[in-house]
Amino acid sequence: MPDAVPLLGFATPLFHTGRNTSVRRGQRWHGVPRACIEYAPGQLSAPLELRTELRRFDTLDAADLADEHDPACRTPPGLLAVMQQLYPGFEQDETVTLVHFQWPASG
Repeated sequence: MPDAVPLLGFATPLFHTGRNTSVRRGQRWHGVPRACIEYAPGQLSAPLELRTELRRFDTLDAADLADEHDPACRTPPGLLAVMQQLYPGFEQDETVTLVHFQWPASG
């Protein structure tokens, strides 16, 4: 039996056409090959291919965040504020996973 495709959840499901990036605390999403997205209540995307990379948060710059799905997170200070809201105790020296995917989902 194949593994279930995980659900990549979003507090702010805003996406733009083309490559989108989501930054996640820790390594949980690193190496995950695909996921579905709930883009509206009860509506899931087809499985999306993911590309992931591990980084230290304090090494990210605006160029790394240019494709962030949420406009509020396209600068390091903006992303930090959101990360600290979503992940209590989040610190700038933590490892994060950048999750890249294409939107809209195809298939």
